[in-house]
Amino acid sequence: MGSMTRCAVSALWLVFFALGVRSSAQDGEIYRLGVPARAGEGEGPLDWVYERVATSGDSWSGERSSDEVKAALDKISGWLVEGKVPPAALAELLAPGFRAAPLLPAAGKETVGSGGSWRSLRSTGEPGVAAAKTEEFEKELLRLGAACGRVSKAHFKIFRVSAGKESIRTDVLLELDGVSDKGEFSQVRTTWRMEWTGAGQVRLKTLGRVEFEKVSMAGRAFTDSTIECLGADPVFNRQLSRGVGHWRTRIDAASGMDVYGHQGIAVGDFDGDGWLDFHVPQPAGLPNRLYRNLGNGTFSEVARAAGVDVLDGTGGSLFVDLDNDSDADLVVVTSLEVLLFENDGKGRFRRGAGSGLEKAGRRSASTIGCAAADYDLDGDLDLYIFSYVFWAGAGSKLQSTYPYPYHDANNGAPNFLFRNEGKLRFRDVTEASGMSVNNQRFSLAASWCDFDADGDPDLYVANDFGRNNLFLNEGGGRFREVAQKLGVDDVGNGMSVTWEDFDNDGRIDLYVGNMWSSAGSRIAGQPEFQAVGLRETYRRMSRGNSLFRNVGGGRFEDVSLQSGAFFGRWSWSGQFLDVEGDGYEDLYVVNGFISNENKDDL
Repeated sequence: MGSMTRCAVSALWLVFFALGVRSSAQDGEIYRLGVPARAGEGEGPLDWVYERVATSGDSWSGERSSDEVKAALDKISGWLVEGKVPPAALAELLAPGFRAAPLLPAAGKETVGSGGSWRSLRSTGEPGVAAAKTEEFEKELLRLGAACGRVSKAHFKIFRVSAGKESIRTDVLLELDGVSDKGEFSQVRTTWRMEWTGAGQVRLKTLGRVEFEKVSMAGRAFTDSTIECLGADPVFNRQLSRGVGHWRTRIDAASGMDVYGHQGIAVGDFDGDGWLDFHVPQPAGLPNRLYRNLGNGTFSEVARAAGVDVLDGTGGSLFVDLDNDSDADLVVVTSLEVLLFENDGKGRFRRGAGSGLEKAGRRSASTIGCAAADYDLDGDLDLYIFSYVFWAGAGSKLQSTYPYPYHDANNGAPNFLFRNEGKLRFRDVTEASGMSVNNQRFSLAASWCDFDADGDPDLYVANDFGRNNLFLNEGGGRFREVAQKLGVDDVGNGMSVTWEDFDNDGRIDLYVGNMWSSAGSRIAGQPEFQAVGLRETYRRMSRGNSLFRNVGGGRFEDVSLQSGAFFGRWSWSGQFLDVEGDGYEDLYVVNGFISNENKDDL
């Protein structure tokens, strides 16, 4: 990326250098990452960082224009939340001869959920515009806000910008959340194509509505029961309720605590009482936690009593019966090695040293997760262990390997396929199985599935920088890497993978979590972006999540855009679930990341 200037790296500077912690919160308050105060006038220790963030000194005209437009959009956001539009301020924002399409569609495709629990309206836009007076546009804004009741959030994201001498053209996403007087919850997502006067005091010339979607529910579909289930547990109150942002300033940095962990949880009935329990992996310096389901809607933390209170930085864990004795063993994947804990059938675990899984650690791979399946159909479950970078030492502030090239990196740490030899002994068959191909790709997730319905499980691996892997099981213990051939290499920042038959045609489909990045889309579309021959690749990397429909015959088609499933913000993981019990699989996507004062950073 030959001309990556200050505007393109601003988010990275803030993430790595300008993170602080608000440590003054009292018990019961929410602990979160904050941004250190700026002294100004070159006096603060981080002022040199902020100087690199300001677009005023940037050579990219599109980014300077984007900031000017964002200031105008912030005014509109405030008016929507307040439910009042000051006529004089609005008149100042609009250029002479302003033209606009209606902000609300007259008609669209309506969908009603099972039992009328929710309603949605979708409309693909009205780019055509007509002259609009200030008072007419004021009414349009108020009508848009009223569609959500009392607006609690109105947020714009500029994801495309083109700056010329006479005008600035932008594509923006607006998200509105609100609740009506009757308690109905609504959310609106709409995309506008806008043209503004040139640099200086930008004024809005035209507004076309490209897309509109509104979803309404009579009440909350889910209730947060965290306190009800865990509030009586002392470990939750002392530690988990505070989060990593609190502990990273109270535990020695030498522990290597990582604020970017997002380890997830493992769910299983470890004590055989018929109730699902869960294991919580933790970053280095905090002990892993095991919560036993008491059967009455509450949980009790028992990691120490069960023998699994591991202090090593843990990327993931998995409950799985590896010795076929009908109880759930526990695999704990730490950054240094893979730990295997054998379940004694009575709710306690014994560390199974010498299992053969230690080889991953001997390769200096910083392992972060695993997936289990009987790939060779011999009756016991085998393990695929995936890695990200090479081990750099506890407390290291330097990444051991930087991905290169960013869009197709294959210089991360290797992944491993371990064959179950019985009696909790495993053998590394990565090379022999053919899984050493494209095998150092900064992996973040893996999932087994017999997508071609030939009776043996195949494996999809989501990788962070560029192409993903699909290993086709050819039988006889051999795999072939076919992701690019089948069109599911999905160039992006792969975070997660899940399989499900979403269209009920009897074939298993594939959903991959990536990142929807307004800044990435905006920058990759500007003339100054001189990644020769790679413009579309980088625009694809910022597009978002991917849904691939299995059309049979070992083939897939990309239906991400037409299905609407591409938008998941900065996604970490996704899961299919039939929320309404109507026979159709819905999608739940976990997303978000660390942001700073300027919400456009990420």
